[in-house]
Amino acid sequence: MPFIRNLWVATLTSNSTDAGTESETVFIMNKGDLDVVHRDLELFREVAKGGGSLTILDVAESQIIPEDYYLRVGIRGDDAWRPELILAWCERFTTGNIVPLGYDEQITTTLSTDSSEGRISLPLRHVVPGGIRAEINRVLLITLTHASDFATDSPVHVRIKRGDEVVVDHTIPDSPQPDFESLQANLYFVPVLAPFTRSQLTDTSIELSIEGDDAWRPITVVMFGLDTLSGNPGRIVPLVHVHPWPFGNLSTDLDEGKPSFPLPLAPVDP
Repeated sequence: MPFIRNLWVATLTSNSTDAGTESETVFIMNKGDLDVVHRDLELFREVAKGGGSLTILDVAESQIIPEDYYLRVGIRGDDAWRPELILAWCERFTTGNIVPLGYDEQITTTLSTDSSEGRISLPLRHVVPGGIRAEINRVLLITLTHASDFATDSPVHVRIKRGDEVVVDHTIPDSPQPDFESLQANLYFVPVLAPFTRSQLTDTSIELSIEGDDAWRPITVVMFGLDTLSGNPGRIVPLVHVHPWPFGNLSTDLDEGKPSFPLPLAPVDP
């Protein structure tokens, strides 16, 4: 099996009081009794209350195979952090195939080196990658907005079609996160109108669009299909994995960009 090129970790912090932290957070991947990855998270900004984060870890030199692993997320300081959702996935080195590794959206643990406030680390629940025929009942959208003037206040929209049938048609609403701000990662659940499978999609089935002239350019756009309507999924299906963003700006002002782009399907294991 090809080993891992990049590890990705996305988090969403609770919107409750004092949920954010200025302490460093860490991602650990253990195989056997050895920590093969022990790296800091929050590459792009500190963990803010209600905010998302996205970290990309280049681990190619370690030649880690994404099998028989154990994942943990921890903290290095006493400024407590309350994560609401954590997702980890990887790209295989030779193929670029996307492999989900760990996922939890039912986290009840507070992280802190102060034992009176929480625990120093938590295990990340192992997930099974869904095949191309696994039923999808919900979509998780993860974005990272470009720096400078590429943030937007215009609504962003996701549409997915199975042939001529629209199975996802959703405008991302305002959230407690800093939505589509410069160098901000965002995580959004997108509802499904009718269950579908990846096998029913093509490279023109998924469309990302904008509903205004305030131009937006992401660095990263990722989508996963989840087999549950809510709560932790049994299977996660990679749908889109665009990084770095190769297209232009999104804008209804044609002098600034295009109102929509089709997104190719992510490469996955057979």
